[in-house]
Amino acid sequence: MVTESSSNAERAAEILIHLGQAGPAGLSLQLLAEKLADPKSATRRALVALSKRGFVEGTGRRGQYRLGPAIYGLANRTGSINEFVERFRPAVIAVAARTGQSSYLLVRAGFDAICVDMHEGTAFVQTLTGGIGGRVPLGIGSGSISILTGLDPTTREAIIKENQHRYGHYNKIDIQHVRSRVERAVKLGYSYDIAETYAEAAGVAVPVRLNTAGVIAAISIAIPAAQLDPERAHSIAHLIRGEIEKHSH
Repeated sequence: MVTESSSNAERAAEILIHLGQAGPAGLSLQLLAEKLADPKSATRRALVALSKRGFVEGTGRRGQYRLGPAIYGLANRTGSINEFVERFRPAVIAVAARTGQSSYLLVRAGFDAICVDMHEGTAFVQTLTGGIGGRVPLGIGSGSISILTGLDPTTREAIIKENQHRYGHYNKIDIQHVRSRVERAVKLGYSYDIAETYAEAAGVAVPVRLNTAGVIAAISIAIPAAQLDPERAHSIAHLIRGEIEKHSH
């Protein structure tokens, strides 16, 4: 959450994140200011600055804003992540086909994990990210836990401490729970959760380790909680790891 003492850059970043989550309909100045916990005047100044560079535009409704075309122009020039997604898309598709569950490719984005690709399965399961472009704090969900295992212990702990105030929004998960799940995932080489964030949902994830790509990522599935236990999580993780290895060289 942004406060008045936060930098202009942080405020602008939060605005872009909220508008990205809102989609084409956008958000009003009033609602943006409320989400940022900022005065409308400060939010308006940030919107004006972003609009000048094309990162934000009006929706046609007075006081309503959405992401502008400059965002999409920049996104299409980030070759490394586009190449990464294309490289592992066959693995994401194969995991969904072989498990019958929706599969996701998540990458680290600062203190969050963001979904950059997915393939739908046959079963509907409530997910944390909600699909491509959705994000979740690192430490919440099997995918982001797997991403944390790829970080050095000092960086990992710093992220967990920074995010601890956000964990309570997810089924009242606390920092000790996150630490224990990361520790388990480090030992196993994969992560899983069963009804920990949503009562009827579960997940399994395996980290993608590519030193040359400079991207810390994970491939995960969402599965009904009733269909997952530790033994099946192990077999699904083995399947996911096999698909990742096919595209890691």
